Amino acid sequence: MRMESAGFVTAVVMAITAAFGAYGVAVGSPFVAYYVPITVVVAGVVVLIHRSARFSPGVMWGLAGVAVGNLAGGVLLVRGDTLYVLKLVGDIRYDKPFHAAATGVAAWASLEAISRWTGRPQASVRFAAVLMAAGAGSLVEIVEYLGSIIFESTNVGDYGNNMLDLIANLIGAVIAVSLVRGGRTIATPTAAGSP
Repeated sequence: MRMESAGFVTAVVMAITAAFGAYGVAVGSPFVAYYVPITVVVAGVVVLIHRSARFSPGVMWGLAGVAVGNLAGGVLLVRGDTLYVLKLVGDIRYDKPFHAAATGVAAWASLEAISRWTGRPQASVRFAAVLMAAGAGSLVEIVEYLGSIIFESTNVGDYGNNMLDLIANLIGAVIAVSLVRGGRTIATPTAAGSP
């Protein structure tokens, strides 16, 4: 199996997920039962989308990095609390730059998928990729809200925090589609079905 193959990347993510699960159980991390299953489900969704989008190795490894960063944020304990609430600079916690980076990777993946599916890497596709990534970020906020209902304490924060997460998501998505200059060459399938 080659390092750039989706199967290899997925196997690495699953191994890291298992390691975070074992760590979380061993140290009594409060959200391990929440983050590990979500990572497995999202990885499955990515694999399904990859079948038609045929993400580049860069996007696949970027999505793997998002999975690891999310697991670290929700399971890794720093001074008795999850990494997500750790203040990096002033009042900026780990979750804000992570939201921007994760949604940026989602925008990159969306841009590749839409370009692959439509054969048109143009401005309207970039706008659609920002909307898709922002929508994915909104879905994350909904999952966080559901987690706050299921678990007694989630460190998710209030509506102000939720809005700041959505703003970080939008900033990350806009930056990502601005930085990706055409991405990889988009090949549309031929009548025979080959790229």
